[in-house]
Parts: sequence; structure tokens; C-alpha cells
Amino acid sequence: MNDVFPTVEPASDKIYRLTEAVASLVPAGTTLLQSIVTPPIQKRLEKWINKVEERLLFLHQTNRIDLEELSKREDFSAIILRIIHIAAATSQKEQLEYLQNFALNVALKPDIAEDELYIILDIISSYTPSHVKVLKFYHDPKPYFTRIAEIRKYPKSEQFVQGQELAHAFEQGTPYYWQNVFYLVASKNVITNHKTLLNEASPDIYVNGRGTEIGSRVIAMLEDPDRAS
Repeated sequence: MNDVFPTVEPASDKIYRLTEAVASLVPAGTTLLQSIVTPPIQKRLEKWINKVEERLLFLHQTNRIDLEELSKREDFSAIILRIIHIAAATSQKEQLEYLQNFALNVALKPDIAEDELYIILDIISSYTPSHVKVLKFYHDPKPYFTRIAEIRKYPKSEQFVQGQELAHAFEQGTPYYWQNVFYLVASKNVITNHKTLLNEASPDIYVNGRGTEIGSRVIAMLEDPDRAS
């Protein structure tokens, strides 16, 4: 398929090669730790890579990408290696799915500058599903209109402004937890603390955050391209 996933290399050898590269990050001499870490990494990478290949093949068969052309893109080969290392270091199902989506969107969008791709990958590499949930919330809070309207009836929390509305909107977690998630997401400049009205006719119904341009680009790269077909 390309230099990263050469078609002549057996799948088992490919996974072993990648797993060895990741496992090599563990200091030499720590045999016990390597024996603990390597098997789950190998299993996770095998499943993740097989799924990415399956989805790339589907995009090729539906004429949305050309695998031969993709194999000539050095930017794709380089960034897919970065994505694989990130995938090896997480066990969260949702994050692994986001990384799959990112890989496919890179294949589908050859016009995006390589610098921008690395900036976006750097952002999402440190994100958990909670971070992505907050990111999407402040870019499109309207689906939570009813929950946000309810919270405006309660006393305001000066310490956990965003945390209070997030905990209520998601119906889980504490204001303290979500406030810290908000701060971490905002530190990447993908959201701000500016108010966003949910309805111009209802000035009292708002959220204490707003999406940014780079935030919109991050979300676009995390979206499932299969659903957009």
C-alpha cells in the first residue's frame, strides 16, 4: 500500500516490527516491564492497523482516494508513523477511533498543510474522550439547549463557571472535574471563555465558552469520514 504498510510484508511481521520500535522506548535491561507492556501493545496495534487498512481500502474502492497516489505522499507516510506511536500509547477505545478518523482524513485531504496536520495531531495526542467532548460542546452547544436552560435557574458558581454547566449538560462528573478539563482544552486555543448565545431570542440561555477556527479544524479531522460519504 505504501512505505509504512508495505504490501509485501506479512501482517504479523509488520506488527512485530512496529511493536519492537515502541517497546524499544522501555530502557534496556527492564525485561520484566517489556514482557508486561509488549503483548497488549502488539494486540492493540494489530487491531488498529488492520482497521485503518480496511477503511483505507473501502475509500479506495468507493473512489474517494487512490492508494497508488497515496503511496507517493511522503507527508502521509511520515504522519501515519506518528499516529501509530500515539495509538500504541493509549488503550481508550474512543481515542483510538479518533486516531483512525484522523489518519483517514489525512488521506482524504491532501491540500491541508503538513504543519497544520502536525499542530492538530499534537493537540489531539494529549486529548482524552472528555477533552473532545468539551471541545465539541462549545463548538455546538445547541443540542444541550434544554439542559443549559435549566441550569440558568440555579445560583451561579463563580469558581466553576464552565464546570457547572458542563456537569449539568453531560449529567455526569463534578463541576471541579469538568472545570479542569475545560482549562486543559482551552490551553490549546481551540475554545475560549467568551459567551455563546444558544438562541438570539433568549439572551439568558448561553454557555460560557466559544469555539475557535483551529478548534473547528481539529473537530473536522476527528469526524468519521465514512459518515460523510
